[in-house]
Amino acid sequence: MVACLDEFVATSSRAKSEAALASLYLKAIEDEGYQNAVFAKARNQRLTAIPWNHFPVGYSRNYIRAEWDKIDPIVQYVHSARRPFLWSDVCARSSLSDRQRTFLEDCRDLGVHSGLTIPLHGPGSDVDLISLSLRDQRRIAPERLPLLHALTVQYRFRLRELQGEPLGVASSLTSKETECLKWCKEGKTNWEIGEIISISEKTVEFHLSNTIRKLGVSNRVTAVVKGIQLGIIPI
Repeated sequence: MVACLDEFVATSSRAKSEAALASLYLKAIEDEGYQNAVFAKARNQRLTAIPWNHFPVGYSRNYIRAEWDKIDPIVQYVHSARRPFLWSDVCARSSLSDRQRTFLEDCRDLGVHSGLTIPLHGPGSDVDLISLSLRDQRRIAPERLPLLHALTVQYRFRLRELQGEPLGVASSLTSKETECLKWCKEGKTNWEIGEIISISEKTVEFHLSNTIRKLGVSNRVTAVVKGIQLGIIPI
């Protein structure tokens, strides 16, 4: 994860336009095996905008014309999600209507399936989302989800910078908070970090909770990316 994330942070930070940034992001997720991607904005369980998408020919036209967002189980679920999720997990625990099942079959026929969605919450009921999916029959590698999440968070951070939104500053982190964050970047669990720096797992959890709060983010993946952006932890 570390090398891929470091490279993407470095290259995306040099992107001079939104189009150039989107191209870099699409290349990064293509390297991870995903052939489809869409960046969309949603409110009240409907899509309000689709800034860009990369789908098989005809898919987007069919989706918009048929107003599939009204029945898309992913659009319905994304507002309550706080973490990246697999489409298969949502479908497995939802009572899908016949129309929704037909919609999913149509998507598969058009070359859009086996996907995952990363929610990016905004103010109120607004939520941005990026969905990645496949066109052929392959298995999604769940162990790659943290990297895909981190790449997506970096994409959004840089996009906001290009749109004139400041990244903001963080309250000063303690040396232990910085050290824990550094090992998070390396993909270590709380227990592993505790073993490395000789503190308890609970203490690691305490330091990381403080770090997340000070950085003004919602989870450790976003904390790592923002920590890199602010120069708290090095590339």
